[in-house]
Amino acid sequence: MLLSGVAAFTLWTEVRTSHQVAERVQEAMDRAGLIGRIRVDALSLESAIEAHIRATDDQQRRDADEVMEDILEDIREATKAYTRNLPRDDTLVVWQRFNMACTRLAEQVRAAAGFSHRQESEQARHHLVEQVRPLAEEIDGLAGQLARENADEARLLLAHLASLRVRNLAYGGLVTLLAVLVSLAVGWQITSVLRRQERTIQEQMEELDRRNQELDAFTRRVAHDLMGPLSPLKGYLTLLRRSGAVKEPQALELISLCESSAVRMGELIEALLRFCRAGTRGEPTVGELDTAVTTLLLEVSQTAAAQGVALERELESGVKVSCPSQLLQLIAQNLLSNAVKYTAGQPDARVRVKVAREGGEAVLEVVDNGIGMSAETQAKLFQPFFRAPEARGRPGHGLGLATTKRLVDAHGGTLLVRSEPGSGTRVMVRFPLADAVAPPVRGVGT
Repeated sequence: MLLSGVAAFTLWTEVRTSHQVAERVQEAMDRAGLIGRIRVDALSLESAIEAHIRATDDQQRRDADEVMEDILEDIREATKAYTRNLPRDDTLVVWQRFNMACTRLAEQVRAAAGFSHRQESEQARHHLVEQVRPLAEEIDGLAGQLARENADEARLLLAHLASLRVRNLAYGGLVTLLAVLVSLAVGWQITSVLRRQERTIQEQMEELDRRNQELDAFTRRVAHDLMGPLSPLKGYLTLLRRSGAVKEPQALELISLCESSAVRMGELIEALLRFCRAGTRGEPTVGELDTAVTTLLLEVSQTAAAQGVALERELESGVKVSCPSQLLQLIAQNLLSNAVKYTAGQPDARVRVKVAREGGEAVLEVVDNGIGMSAETQAKLFQPFFRAPEARGRPGHGLGLATTKRLVDAHGGTLLVRSEPGSGTRVMVRFPLADAVAPPVRGVGT
């Protein structure tokens, strides 16, 4: 009876402590997610105010106002959720600075929007550079500090709970001395439970660190590597078109195409930012896979023709999947551009793209007769920044397939790659269909 009571007490304390550990780790992960959400919102405000400044009429400015208010409301909600379970004292110095910086950013964004409403674009752009961007960078730095403090606090809480566990076990050990023979078996069982719990805690902490690092790296790269050069590019193209310096219709058409491409790139970046803010997948939007591929083929076909690569297509119409069209275009762009890039220069260079329904799934298949890949390369293919030996001397940063894999996984799809050196590559993406209707095939051509 005594041994049963000791065992019951020990197991109860273990279960309680494990439950507390799980709660603390979950709270830390939730706070880390809210910090990342606010960081992404702060960076998105730059894009929104840029759109407001570039607006040419009142309707576009009102649309930009709605986007900015939505982002500011999301920041307020994330802030409220972050502070819900925190102590209300003067010890949260970094959070107070972070919150004040967010408030100042909202004020400065509205001030910039005010300049834009008064059609003072130069003053608005100057306000964006001198006031809004420094505040966004300050928020990014404070958010990183908050994330580190959040991780440190979680570790301290876990250490405290671990000490409580040890103390409880010590009390139980004093009582189990009355029944030494049986207590050895009980002690062995408890030790096994502790080891499993320690492994679980360690894995949860590693997952928390990995998510923080992944979110930080993704947000920084999107903000600085993509947003930075894209904004002045769009501005310069607009100024060039409006300046009247270019008179030739063909040149004006090329400038207009460049502007459209820059706008589409901005839309893709904003879609990726929304995907990052959502955590695991984008908004529940239905897109047509065949339409996204057709749009990309108009762009890729010019590059393919210039490099002597023949494009063959077989596109079934109306293939709908639960993924935004911008992300579908990004997936198709990565796959098609890779196929053309690594097929160029081969004898009878050829790339075939197919969109169809198969067994209740939407299938995007890209097949080429390019240089192919080794088994070692395929094992590391989806690692960010990985550059295969076969890709040396060719342009790229090693992010295309890693981004494609992440987008496909996030929207419930699968990505399969089959390749052999010198025999080409076959890439197949499968998504669950968003409908059950099967229209006829659009056509086959080259």
